[in-house]
Amino acid sequence: MKRKVIVAVLLIAFVITAGTSLLRAGGSDQYYGGLRTFTNVLSIIKANYVEKVDPQKLITGAIRGMVGTLDPHSAYFTPKEYKEFQTITTGEFGGLGMTVTLKDGILTVVSPIEGTPAARAGIKANDKIIKIDGKNTPGMSLNKAVSLLRGKPGTKVTISILRKGKHKPIVVTITREIIHVKSVKHKMLKDKIGYIKILQFQENTGRNVKRAIKALRKKGAIDLILDLRNNPGGLLSQAVSVSDAFLTKGTIVSIRGRKKVDTTRFTAHDDGNEPTGNMIVLINGGSASAAEIVTGALKDNKRAIIMGQKSFGKGSVQTLIPLDNGGALKLTTAKYYTPNGKSIQAVGITPDISVPEKLILAKKNNALTRIREVDLPHHFAASQKINNSKTLKQKKKLMTDYQLERAVDLLIGLRIAKGIDAKKKAK
Repeated sequence: MKRKVIVAVLLIAFVITAGTSLLRAGGSDQYYGGLRTFTNVLSIIKANYVEKVDPQKLITGAIRGMVGTLDPHSAYFTPKEYKEFQTITTGEFGGLGMTVTLKDGILTVVSPIEGTPAARAGIKANDKIIKIDGKNTPGMSLNKAVSLLRGKPGTKVTISILRKGKHKPIVVTITREIIHVKSVKHKMLKDKIGYIKILQFQENTGRNVKRAIKALRKKGAIDLILDLRNNPGGLLSQAVSVSDAFLTKGTIVSIRGRKKVDTTRFTAHDDGNEPTGNMIVLINGGSASAAEIVTGALKDNKRAIIMGQKSFGKGSVQTLIPLDNGGALKLTTAKYYTPNGKSIQAVGITPDISVPEKLILAKKNNALTRIREVDLPHHFAASQKINNSKTLKQKKKLMTDYQLERAVDLLIGLRIAKGIDAKKKAK
């Protein structure tokens, strides 16, 4: 206990020193007066509280309270929390597989990660988590909420969520797993259309996207769909790298701090390998942060058509600042702006073409379907009997992703229109 008291005293001495520096720099005693009050309160608690207190616990609580007044994304990490946080960007961590944030003081899901327990349980972007294992989350710090959601693989956690359109809270019990995230997936679709999905922006995402482009090109891909739906973001460097993979010139993003001199501009470079075909980017309410940087870069540079639903609207940049105690401060140090100079903070990016996630026209056997001619009363029978159940099943499978289907249709339409225009010019 004696050693902890010494640590606390040293921390207080550091704070007072810092306050003196602020006093000299700012020409005001606002900071110093506040620090004097802080040390006074600390001394009173130490001398008079009904039980012995841990000075380090008091200091940590004070730091959390200070940082908590800034914005939902700034946070203080203890050494243990910082170590856990670092595992996220490596692509393997324990938990449920969803990114959360504080939105208007409420714990909110940014997006579930595809293939994880949260996604399989039906968690959606913008779900409001109001309870975790019976504990109310309003007023709870983001760090505390995340620590409750995480746990030993195989254990269960019960969460209560509020969802738009639902009148009662939805209670879901989810089993925790070690989360393995492969950030980039790709495949060929019909009519020589390549498809790339980015789940998160983590280490080597840019490199893996370039590999995916190369692989799809070898398979004959002409046009591309970049799927950023339910992508919660990640590393800024990788957002820049991914954008650069599709752009030959122009601004990708501008990062602006509090002062005008604190502005950094990232630009694209022509390496001769960028795809040249038509391109569509798919986004939704779960597309955030780094995903919005890429979307904004490709939209403003007129490189791609943006399709889907409005993005999440996280337009701030956080910097991790390691501390001497082994912990770290995650501090919002800047806002990012699209090439056209727009900030999407709390606004989001509006798609060029708005497409709902599902086209709901009828319910059949409790499954969402679309009405076809054969479903209409008194329809004309086909003159030739067609019995290809395999083909029908394949078509129904494609129909499950309405936004992707519309993107494919649009690319095919653009290709047809381009051919028609070329014929007109030839005449």
